[in-house]
Amino acid sequence: MPPDKPEIVGGPPFKPNFPKLNFEVPGYAGVAIAAFFLVAMFFVLGKPAYTVAPDEEGVVMTFGRYTKTTRPGLHFKWPWPIQTVERPKVSEVKRLEFGFRSMTRGTQTTYQDFSDNSLLLHEAQMLTGDENVVNVSMVVQYRIDNSLHYLFNFESPSAVESALQDIGEAALRQVVGDRPIDHVLTTRKFEVQSEVERKMDELSDLYQMGVSIVAVQLQDVKPPRQVEAAFQEVASAREDREQIINVARGYENERIPTAEGEAQSMLLEAEGYKTARIAEANGDVARFKAIAAEYASAPEVTRARLYLETMSEVLPKMRITIVDEATGIVTLKSLGGGGLPIPGLTPKASSSASGQEGGSR
Repeated sequence: MPPDKPEIVGGPPFKPNFPKLNFEVPGYAGVAIAAFFLVAMFFVLGKPAYTVAPDEEGVVMTFGRYTKTTRPGLHFKWPWPIQTVERPKVSEVKRLEFGFRSMTRGTQTTYQDFSDNSLLLHEAQMLTGDENVVNVSMVVQYRIDNSLHYLFNFESPSAVESALQDIGEAALRQVVGDRPIDHVLTTRKFEVQSEVERKMDELSDLYQMGVSIVAVQLQDVKPPRQVEAAFQEVASAREDREQIINVARGYENERIPTAEGEAQSMLLEAEGYKTARIAEANGDVARFKAIAAEYASAPEVTRARLYLETMSEVLPKMRITIVDEATGIVTLKSLGGGGLPIPGLTPKASSSASGQEGGSR
């Protein structure tokens, strides 16, 4: 048997004497007040009113199941835990970085790229289609286009971002691996960006991630450091070649329209000359036919009129030279009667010369 408890020897037993508080409320008023306070606390702590910002959507869930989507503004719901609200920023353009990381310290932003970090180098280094090694850094911008897929198809927004990172790296490696290094370094960067954007859109739709790709921008595209100088010389030569080709094409584009315009002008001028000559020939034919008809009716009169008209057109344009064979003196006379004065010519000789107009012309 356990030993008996020792008997406490001392004064009388201790009896606490606290003041008695009386909270009694007569009737059912106490129950009503308690219920009111409970309901009030339930609504206050459960936050039945919520606000959706202009760049957000409100996704309302009842006991964890999707109920509805609300637009920006003030809305009401059942308090927690009956209904809860997620408010993803559907207008915000988010950013993913490949091959480098930006770090913000206060108002200054610094960048760490693949040349300073082996992990980033592993992310940026890839093989081209012509079996060259190239280091590529890239920026991808995206935004939410389906709130339900974005919130419920993955564990969390960070899981969506991680999946997009993997998709972007896979798409970039595939596009670069299908092309020669020249396309990535110099001539076809825009095509590479467009192809990566298209593939990322396809994969994100396939996995129902609830996002859309806004833009893809290649940043630094460099060969490895060991051969960077040689690649820069090759790239510079290619750029010079492209510049010369562009200058030649510009000259071509300038000269061809000019030559075509000149050719068109010559054709139009020839057409005009052709039309004028045909019209003139037709007029001559019509005139000849009219004269022939008049000649048939009055030959002598028509012959005299034609002779006089021809002489009136021809003679004013002629200068006649008359030579006096007896004296060897030459005088020039115009049809108007005024002769050029010749020194030593006597009036008799002048008369003699005038009488011999039938001499040589």
